[in-house]
Amino acid sequence: MLNVTKYRAQLPDGNGKPVFIDGVRTPFVKSFGAFENADALELYSRVVDGLLRKLEFDPQHIDEVAAGVVVPQTKNGNVGRDAVINLGLPPHIHGYTLNRACTSSLHTIADAAKSITFGQPLTTLAGGVEVLSDVPIVYSKEARQFLLSLNKAKTPADKLAMLSHFSAKAWLPKPPALAEPLTGLTMGESAEIMAKLNKISREEQDQFAQASHRKASEAQKSGRFDDEIIPIWAPPGFEAVDRDNIIRGDTSLEKLATLKPAFDKNYGSLTAGNSSALTDGAAVALVTDEQVAKSLGLKPKSRIRDFYFVGVDPTEQLLIGPAVVIPYLLKRNGMSLEDIDLFEIHEAFAAQVLSCLRSMESKDFCERYFGDSKAFGTIPEDKLNVNGGAIAIGHPFGATGARLVMTLSNELIRRNKNLGLIAICAAGGMSGAMLIERYA
Repeated sequence: MLNVTKYRAQLPDGNGKPVFIDGVRTPFVKSFGAFENADALELYSRVVDGLLRKLEFDPQHIDEVAAGVVVPQTKNGNVGRDAVINLGLPPHIHGYTLNRACTSSLHTIADAAKSITFGQPLTTLAGGVEVLSDVPIVYSKEARQFLLSLNKAKTPADKLAMLSHFSAKAWLPKPPALAEPLTGLTMGESAEIMAKLNKISREEQDQFAQASHRKASEAQKSGRFDDEIIPIWAPPGFEAVDRDNIIRGDTSLEKLATLKPAFDKNYGSLTAGNSSALTDGAAVALVTDEQVAKSLGLKPKSRIRDFYFVGVDPTEQLLIGPAVVIPYLLKRNGMSLEDIDLFEIHEAFAAQVLSCLRSMESKDFCERYFGDSKAFGTIPEDKLNVNGGAIAIGHPFGATGARLVMTLSNELIRRNKNLGLIAICAAGGMSGAMLIERYA
């Protein structure tokens, strides 16, 4: 076993500058398909192992493994720590799991960066996973209380007496909740409200979705995702899955126009075509202190310059957070939109991204949220989601943030650009953003 105290004494104190070394992810695949028989622990274990092998990195140097998981796992409540044990990694590695909705894996990376900035030069595997093909099915509270009481019954007669008074209806399983618990609306229904408030037409949404698929298809064909994807041999047949399978390069505006509204059947504009699909997948990133990276022979891809998380009123515009958090993050760094070379705004729905873009261009919105009578500005189309986004690539809730960090870091290197900004909306009216810089 590693002597942790001795190992720590051999490393430099660190300079408090967090860096992203590299990352890997599984292919992102449509739920109830290729990963239908996998679970969250299996997929997360695969990417953790895959990144260590890719970097040929000694796991004795890992301090913690963090995982974002949005849909609770009844089998593995702490996927981060369970992955350590599942892989037989050194037992000193701390592990934790968090749920910050769609910002979860961005939050695990931010947590690692925060620890480093505050003088703890940790080496962290941070990311997340979601297997929406394997969601827990629960029973009613009445059924759960009955089973607990039945377990306490002392005699067979007591058990039989209890059974005679139990309603069969209580045994009906409850499907996973799709609606926000406090608003009673699904994300799609909330996005419909945003589309109407911000006057986002069906045609604009379909055009955005078609562009996402086109850009993602071009990136896939040119091998731009190859450096971040590791193949997965999925049970039960264990055939290799080595590419994202939601991307449709042949999607046309004509095809998208034929799809019926998914959330507001009578007056809606959101469809399955201009919304992200239920997705299974996992992603993980290696984050550490710059000085520690040098001592371990690691070459960073990017610096984590700053990050910010914020909430908005979920009853009004649930997913408008990027329009709030992007200006906050840039203003506190003395920057404007023009200073950023590439943007990644998470594509939960085309209507949501377009609403956020339109809001930053609105004087009224900026006056309300920032007390500034000037519009914050416009993000040029050629800087936004240049390899497509979740509408085409997919969106495993817990894994998307880590994917965006690695995709954006790789693209900054590929284009020889300096600054990139990620922004993600999330359930509960939450949002997060991260500013990264290509490591020179």
